[in-house]
Amino acid sequence: MTYPIRRGLLAAATLSLIAIALPASSAVAKSSYKEPALTAPKARLAESLVCPTAIKRGGPQPVMLVTGTGYTGEEAYAIGKAALATTGRPICYVNFPYRTTGDIQVAAEYLVSGIRRMAAGYGKPIAVFGISQGGLLPRWALTYWPSLRAKVTDVIAVAGTQHGTTVNLGGCSALNPCQAASWQQAAGSNLLKAINRQYDESPNPTSWTTVRTATDETVQPTTGKNPTSSLKGATNILIQDICPGRNVSHIGSALDSVTFAVSEDAMSHKGPANVKRLPKDVCSKLLAPGLEKMRSAGRSRAALPRFYTDPAPRLPKEPNVWAYAAKRVP
Repeated sequence: MTYPIRRGLLAAATLSLIAIALPASSAVAKSSYKEPALTAPKARLAESLVCPTAIKRGGPQPVMLVTGTGYTGEEAYAIGKAALATTGRPICYVNFPYRTTGDIQVAAEYLVSGIRRMAAGYGKPIAVFGISQGGLLPRWALTYWPSLRAKVTDVIAVAGTQHGTTVNLGGCSALNPCQAASWQQAAGSNLLKAINRQYDESPNPTSWTTVRTATDETVQPTTGKNPTSSLKGATNILIQDICPGRNVSHIGSALDSVTFAVSEDAMSHKGPANVKRLPKDVCSKLLAPGLEKMRSAGRSRAALPRFYTDPAPRLPKEPNVWAYAAKRVP
């Protein structure tokens, strides 16, 4: 009569040991990952972050604007300044090396440093808005530097090259060298294979929202079962699902009225954007507020050192993926 009781006690004890062991092993796994040290020069990391409007503790939440390939942060800010001003949020940006055409792994260090400094100055988590490569960079940063996830409430990634583009980026080959960022954003690149092997495409507690256009001429595919700009676990929004028939270019997707409304919704509410909360007249205008009479902002190079404005050298092959990127991050 006592044997079943003893067996039950043994089973219960075994389950208790398993329950105790699982959190312990998980904790060990998490603690075994060490964030990579930043290798870029500290002086350049510091000077690369620009905040035209000062961040105030207790004030409106600041936003990190992350530019795409071929632009400086200064140029991206100049293009969207009129719309950004309507939000009342302080906007900061990073001038990445080589007009954001160099190694994405290097650019990511500048973003990591910028996010850390913004969050420290604000005293609370910030938000991040990125276009094209600027949609991929925050994901790289928050994946491999997990401590950043608590410093960012939202990432809004517009036309991001999350899974690479199938558009021929200049026909990169040994005979036709390309800049690092072009090699790395092509579908099937070693850099994208590395990040897409990770456990989570949209790591918590940050909320992730992606926006894309069906008529993107640069980042494809944007429709079908596996849009390259979409992320598992994110709210993924196609502009034409909101405004059917709208023709929006790659760069235009960052200036679109839908994108602006989606961004404001995400940053004004807990969690990612919700299309049900978008204004009913969101399709009545093509561009974000303040941009209707926008003129070209140009690409002035006079204000920045050549390190930020000169294009990166062309390479006969994709740069090597750094050792830390091969690790599975908790």
